[in-house]
Amino acid sequence: MVHIERTPLSAIRRAAVYVNSGKKSLSEIVAEQQPDIAMTAAFYDPGRWKPVCPVKADGKVLFADPEYNYWAIAWDTGPDAAEVLVPPGGSCARTNYVANCLLVREGKPQPKLYYGADVSGRRGRVAVGLTDTEWITYGATDGSSGACTPEELRDYMARQGCRFAVMMDGGGKVNVYVKAAGVMMEGRDPSNTLILLWLNHEEEKPVSEKKTVVLDAGHDAGNLANKSPDGTYYEHEFALDMAKRIRAHLERCGVAVTETRPDGGAVSLAQRCAIANGIPGLDLFVSLHSNAAGGSGWSSAKGWSCYLYGSGGEREKAANAILAEVRAAGVTVRSAPIVYDPALYVLKHTTAPAVLIEHGFHTNQEDVANLKDGAWRAAVAAAEARGIVAYLGLAWVPEEPQKAPAEPAEPTEAELAEAWVQSAGVMAGYDDGEMHLDDPVTRRQLMLVAYRLAKLAGLV
Repeated sequence: MVHIERTPLSAIRRAAVYVNSGKKSLSEIVAEQQPDIAMTAAFYDPGRWKPVCPVKADGKVLFADPEYNYWAIAWDTGPDAAEVLVPPGGSCARTNYVANCLLVREGKPQPKLYYGADVSGRRGRVAVGLTDTEWITYGATDGSSGACTPEELRDYMARQGCRFAVMMDGGGKVNVYVKAAGVMMEGRDPSNTLILLWLNHEEEKPVSEKKTVVLDAGHDAGNLANKSPDGTYYEHEFALDMAKRIRAHLERCGVAVTETRPDGGAVSLAQRCAIANGIPGLDLFVSLHSNAAGGSGWSSAKGWSCYLYGSGGEREKAANAILAEVRAAGVTVRSAPIVYDPALYVLKHTTAPAVLIEHGFHTNQEDVANLKDGAWRAAVAAAEARGIVAYLGLAWVPEEPQKAPAEPAEPTEAELAEAWVQSAGVMAGYDDGEMHLDDPVTRRQLMLVAYRLAKLAGLV
């Protein structure tokens, strides 16, 4: 099982570090504490049943490293969750914190991860991340499509837009519960500490009503085979650029957008599907590509098309809505623009309605000229975004017109005077480089200014 839960910080009523002194199972803790969300927290020593990374619960430090600083997720109540640097000894003004393996900080994946050999390799994982507005909980059990190395988990959390993320304990100790999604990942071993969240349920309704879309930019920078015969066009660059353009339109219209590879890095097909399937109630999955005909040279096959797993249902409604806007924009489409292909991996393994768009053939010279053109990309991205917005039943929000840069204002007489007295050496200003023009003037200063003016006039 794989699940990612995005919780608005404003929806958190309370957060707590639960100290599992009774070695209770996750289901026992959930029944006892009644949280809305629960997740494994710190790594621990099973023999001593004590954490081995810095943890503070309700004002009490459970463990603090005597030598090293640790970055931790910390809070007093929950909605105020933020990153803090816990110094040696554990001193921190926050009431609660949990520090483990740091994955992401200031929005950047950490170049080197620090963890023991016993937690390396591909296994089930738990991670907690923060965006500016959300608490993100990631859970994946051993053997699932989300089982990964710490480095893969780091890259995944960065792609989710985390400005800060920490890997929690994992493997057989993956314990994750999300009440609203019906998720109960109960590990074969109990967790020594857990983070529990209780939510303000009055605030959940607006969140659930927000439409969600995943944009999947096809291929990645390591795939150089998908290109035009003359090598002037690469599919991975086009797909990523189109995802950025479409995202800007959708977010302006109030859609919550997740990209499968926002930084252009390598992401497997299974990971792309896991990202989509981890978003509860995802409204639409859109995979972006360009097509190719057989052979190694140029071909006559050209035009836009949209692939679906099968006919009917929400996916066909979405495809037809997008197609209508693409046609209205004057884009050349195939004679049969909607194609059914149940063999395509992302269409087969994504649970939400899914479409795969082929924007033209990068083996056709006319199509390649369009695919490389910024104006064509802008027009098609806007058309496809319009189609998606129409399918979601939302109103299209036009872009604000670009404002011409304001003409620089003419300097005032006072500004001209200030510049002149400085350049002429009449008044040099203070040591900080400022003139402090509103300060009072002493008789000595006035005398000095008069003397310098007289020198300029040749009177002394």
